[in-house]
Amino acid sequence: MKKWILVALLICWQPALGMDQAELSALLEEARAEMDLPGLRGAVRFMDGSIVSASVGLADVENPMALDDSVGMPGGSTGKTFVAALTMLLVEDGVLALEDPASKWLGGVAWFDELPNAETMRIRHLLSHSSGMGDYPATMRYGMLSIWRAISRGGIRFEVEELIGMVDREPLFPAGDGYAYTDAGYLVLGRVIEAASGREYFDLLDERILTPLGLDEIRPQDRSILPDIAPGYMAGARNLRDDGSMKIDPSSEWTGGGLITNPVMLVRFYGALAEGHVVPAESLALMLASGWRDPSAPGWHYGFGLFVDEDGDSFGHGGLWPGYRTQVTHYNGSGATIAVQTNRDGRLDLEGLVARIESRL
Repeated sequence: MKKWILVALLICWQPALGMDQAELSALLEEARAEMDLPGLRGAVRFMDGSIVSASVGLADVENPMALDDSVGMPGGSTGKTFVAALTMLLVEDGVLALEDPASKWLGGVAWFDELPNAETMRIRHLLSHSSGMGDYPATMRYGMLSIWRAISRGGIRFEVEELIGMVDREPLFPAGDGYAYTDAGYLVLGRVIEAASGREYFDLLDERILTPLGLDEIRPQDRSILPDIAPGYMAGARNLRDDGSMKIDPSSEWTGGGLITNPVMLVRFYGALAEGHVVPAESLALMLASGWRDPSAPGWHYGFGLFVDEDGDSFGHGGLWPGYRTQVTHYNGSGATIAVQTNRDGRLDLEGLVARIESRL
């Protein structure tokens, strides 16, 4: 009996964390006005697993419709954390190993053999953006082909191998000796996952992560027209045409992100990841500790699918898809996981907004 009394007293002495929907809504509205956003929404998951969420502003400006918590928005590169977690599960299964060369699975494939560091890049390098590969968005080929397809086809869509093939043939650095964020590297990782498992990525993700965790509002960007999503705004212009299509086809993103989501789903996933319910604690420790450290940026590094605060206080990821921005962060000290999402792109400090929310818990 004395033991349980002591436990109860210790619980009572813990600092109270909390924020109700009205408080979160007021904070979001303040930020929405500051950043001139059509709509803004957020969710906070507390250490006990409870979640509070709120939405402010408009989902659709032209046909005035209030933003809600559940309508879909592309989550951009937050999807990379899902790719990394699935990779770690395959490592646990013995299907993959972190030290496997990517060439074990893709060697002999023409597009792969032409990549920089094709023979030396390993799974861990692809996970941590340290393979030495560049990326495709800034290349002349991507820019020219995008313009041509927008004019001739009315939209911009690329196959996965096309995007990977736009990467410069010269390595940025030897594999493992640097950091360069690359969507193309995660597309290569997606092809490794499929070759090693014999399964399609989205099917495997649903089976191993989405369904077990009950993340039923997360959907793949596996088609040109995404149903039930809020329109996004690019420099003030609506990104959805009358038929629901976008100028840039969302199915091209694949394992570079490729998931439709919302803040409640994101805090559930990242919170579960932090608590060892997605991958074992040892695998999460590897996800956080791995990656190349830049001596000129000692405050953070990129682990496996996660931006990690070097002092151990937090980890998370941001996401951009034309017309949308997303940020999610888990705070180890408070145990809180916070996500925000807006239907506008551009230079927005969503990371700072998440930190502001956490400071008021």
